[in-house]
Amino acid sequence: MTIVRLTNKRRATQGIFPLSVASSGRYLQDALAAPFFVHGDACWSIEVQLTRTQIDTYLNDRQTKGFTALVFEAMEHYFSDNTPVWSNREGNNPFTDMADFSTTNESYWQLVDYIVAGAKARDMVCIINPAYAGWQGGSEGWNTTTQAQNATQLQNYGTFLANRYGSSGNVIWCLGGDYAGGTTVQDKQWNIVTGIRSVTPNALITAHGDRTESAYSQWNGYTGFNLNNIYTDGTEYGYAATEYARSPVMPFILFEGYYENYQGTYTAADCRRQAYTSLLSGACGHIYGNAPVWDFGSAASSTGGVTAALTHLSDTGTVQMGYVKELFTAYSWWLLQPKTDTSLVTGSLGTGTSRICPAKSSDSNFAMVWVPSSQSVTVNMATMAPSSVRVRLYNTTTGAFTTVAGSPFANSGTQSIATGGERIVVLDAA
Repeated sequence: MTIVRLTNKRRATQGIFPLSVASSGRYLQDALAAPFFVHGDACWSIEVQLTRTQIDTYLNDRQTKGFTALVFEAMEHYFSDNTPVWSNREGNNPFTDMADFSTTNESYWQLVDYIVAGAKARDMVCIINPAYAGWQGGSEGWNTTTQAQNATQLQNYGTFLANRYGSSGNVIWCLGGDYAGGTTVQDKQWNIVTGIRSVTPNALITAHGDRTESAYSQWNGYTGFNLNNIYTDGTEYGYAATEYARSPVMPFILFEGYYENYQGTYTAADCRRQAYTSLLSGACGHIYGNAPVWDFGSAASSTGGVTAALTHLSDTGTVQMGYVKELFTAYSWWLLQPKTDTSLVTGSLGTGTSRICPAKSSDSNFAMVWVPSSQSVTVNMATMAPSSVRVRLYNTTTGAFTTVAGSPFANSGTQSIATGGERIVVLDAA
């Protein structure tokens, strides 16, 4: 396997931002041309729910747990405990006239500055939604207000954002927000991008639309849209396969699936499946979400307040997302290519939440196979480049490896591998 590490000296002297799209079009790279693994956490309401001390607590925790990306709103419209709801914990509104996005209020944006700078100091990229539209364009977001703005107001807002955060390099802009709407809605949102790109023409732009739709399918008609993503409902591999096959190639991440603890229904197991199946189906990163954490316990979601939300920072799923990152970043993950035929796993891959997801590096030096339950899979060893192939089982709930009996194997014939539970079958050089 090939492992890429950056020395602390290089990181300190050169920094890793800004990010850009790698020449292959499959992933993002940092300023040192090293592949950047998007390992994100949803903290949508951080800009209004937390004090500066609480922001530090949250960022320190996420840095310790290995997160490299955060998703949040530039301003909140609904999920907040403040009065008015869009004010922050320091009592400031984003605009002096909330009906005019060009009337930015300096005091409010200083707290957003604090988040962006704090994330950058911890080598995290901020995926920021400038004007979250809201579920189905309703009262949760800014869609009605955005639609009432004229092009100049919105472009001025975009110019303000780029002038303020463009030089930091650790910001990706995200349009929409649980809603794509039609052309009229999108045109208004894109006016913000026009302003952003007038200052930072190479800015990374993605979007967050309707569930079960990719950002590409809704926003690709706009010049400058350059980072795709999927918004899924439990069968990530199908959405990922569609986006991986796009031509020309565009990098994509799992932007949102189901959140751990959401409505008492979704669990760490759902989050594990979403992450592993997306990454082994071509995604260059993923975003994890925890229901009490994403809005930090706002009264709108009745999740118990900020103090209670912060007790969920080490929930099972969060810890296990760390094992996702540990596995992938130990290998040249950007070389992985999904194998949906029988070239690697010779039997049926299954469907739904029972789907097996195999991927192999483009140089055939290593491979990974997501297996969601205790079962046996038959692997074609002849497809591997090393003459002696080590086979291990990665326990997704503990982050521990177990070597398969009889390993290493010759790179010929097939091997039936019993997983004994939810595992990643990892093949590499002995």
